[in-house]
Formats: sequence, structure tokens, C-alpha cells
Amino acid sequence: MGSTGQNSGEIPAEFAEVPSKILQLLMQVGYVACGCGTPSLAKVIFEGIAAVRPNSELPLIGLAFVYIHMGKLTVACDILVNQATPINPNNQIIKAMAAMIFRISGEFTASDALLDEVIANGTDPQAVEFARQLKGEDFSYLRRKKFR
Repeated sequence: MGSTGQNSGEIPAEFAEVPSKILQLLMQVGYVACGCGTPSLAKVIFEGIAAVRPNSELPLIGLAFVYIHMGKLTVACDILVNQATPINPNNQIIKAMAAMIFRISGEFTASDALLDEVIANGTDPQAVEFARQLKGEDFSYLRRKKFR
């Protein structure tokens, strides 16, 4: 075991070289797992991808999505702000997701400011569409669930 790095906390080389296509597929599986009611499985998937791609914000976005789904908004926001944003401060999906957290929390002014920024930036068509959809949503039904 020691020769593969499994006891030392290091990622074995054979796992660190996972092809991007496989990781993209795993990302999709993570989102599906979360949507199908198994966020704990999705969490493990996104954490694994983050371990082999520590310089990518994408698995952290997935992990934040899991925590949003679990109602742990503070944890999700922390992941987006303190982990994902430093990797790619220009990622517009991160900003839109943070805006979604603000909306769920009832903080519409902060949410609208971020959503307007994403829409005005216009560099990521998916983020712009997501932001436009969020502008019309108040998430009052989620606030009743006592998201944290």
C-alpha cells in the first residue's frame, strides 16, 4: 500500500491521470445523482474529481450544487467564494450560483447585483441564460424549508 501513496494521503499516479472525457462523464453522473435524491453519492463524486483536478473550479461548482440541494447554503457559498472563485475569478456560473444562494436566502438586492453583472458581462451564454431565469424566481417555497 505504501508504494502507491494510498497511506500517505497522496493520489496514486494512475488516478491523477484520469482522461478529461471520463471526468466530464463523472461530473454528469454527479449532477444526476444529486437530482435523483442521492446527494451523498454526488458529494463523493465531486470530491473525487476535485482531488484529481485541484486546479479546476468545475468540481467545486458541483460540490456547491450538492450543498445547495442539501439546504446547506452557508457551506455552498463558502465553497464558491473561498475555493472556486480563487481558481477562476471570471467564472460567471460561480457568480450566478452565488446569486441563486442569495435569492434562496431572500437577499434579493445582493442577488440582483450579481445577476445583472453576469448578464452585462455576456461572455458565457449559459451563465447569462441561468441569470435571466434566476431573475424571475423568488424561491419562497425553499425558504419555508429553513435552508441554512
